[in-house]
Amino acid sequence: MSLPRSQQLLFRPPLRSEQLVLRPLELTDAPKVAELAGDWEVARWTLDIPHPYDRTMARDFIAWAQGEMSSQRRFFFALVARTSGDLAGIISLTCNGSDEGEIGYWVGRPYQGQGYAREAAAVMIALAFDALEMRRVVAACRPDNEPSWRVMEYCGMTYVETIQRWSIARRETFELSLYAVERSVTEDAT
Repeated sequence: MSLPRSQQLLFRPPLRSEQLVLRPLELTDAPKVAELAGDWEVARWTLDIPHPYDRTMARDFIAWAQGEMSSQRRFFFALVARTSGDLAGIISLTCNGSDEGEIGYWVGRPYQGQGYAREAAAVMIALAFDALEMRRVVAACRPDNEPSWRVMEYCGMTYVETIQRWSIARRETFELSLYAVERSVTEDAT
């Protein structure tokens, strides 16, 4: 589902946080995306990244993500470290309806533990609420992925329920912890 016309083009990438520039993915990002996402310690926590993961797969994904950005159904951003200019990971915001979005993210192993996922998730939640006027933002992770659910909690999300999702990349069903934050919670916190 794409955004209603009234919500389209209310923001212009790149977006910025203290440590990151969030910009649309470019085909030239494919080698770095393949390098980072091809690491089993990154891919194993995701539903959609197959393993092994090569440059052709990364190029195909980026081309697809660019089409999704154009249709405004999903927004994919490269997480670029401001100090080094390195692509550190990817974050997305999927429009699940006119008033709900879902974020998903991964950060390459060399860049983990630096607060990048927290900053990027906070930017996506603000984008969803402020620019896209969504009522609710959700995210899901495996229950044993403590760094990911800690990011969600840091961003004001709370555990909602355990859900099952099919992984095309792994060809199996995963149990995931679903977290959510409502717009009123973040508005009250500011």
